[in-house]
Amino acid sequence: MNHEQIEGFAALFSAVPRLTEIEVRSEGASLRLRRSLTTPLAPLVATQTAPSTAILPVAASSLFVTAEHVGIVQLAPVTVGERVTAGQVLAQIDTMRLLSACKAPVAGKLVSLLVEEGQPVEYGQPLFEITPEEN
Repeated sequence: MNHEQIEGFAALFSAVPRLTEIEVRSEGASLRLRRSLTTPLAPLVATQTAPSTAILPVAASSLFVTAEHVGIVQLAPVTVGERVTAGQVLAQIDTMRLLSACKAPVAGKLVSLLVEEGQPVEYGQPLFEITPEEN
């Protein structure tokens, strides 16, 4: 197991908050990452969204919008700190010339942009972080 592989597992572990433990054994070496859960995780938010949008809870105050397709991301003209509306297109994912819209599942503030224009993305990869508006 090399340094790059270990960093890859750590990045995966950081990107998926509901993942509580990873254990990998390879070539006589082992790696275990375990998250201490002092407070229960928020349940996944059930909303009706575009097929290319998934939601992962980050904390009680924000959520990740993730890719539901493998492809190349084409960003909409949005900037960090901007207010977004529920259903607003944040990006499109080009999968073999089939475009899928990635929409904001809730109204709120765009906290972080986790991908760059033209970047290949994987299924489940976090693309945006949004802090929902309080009602």
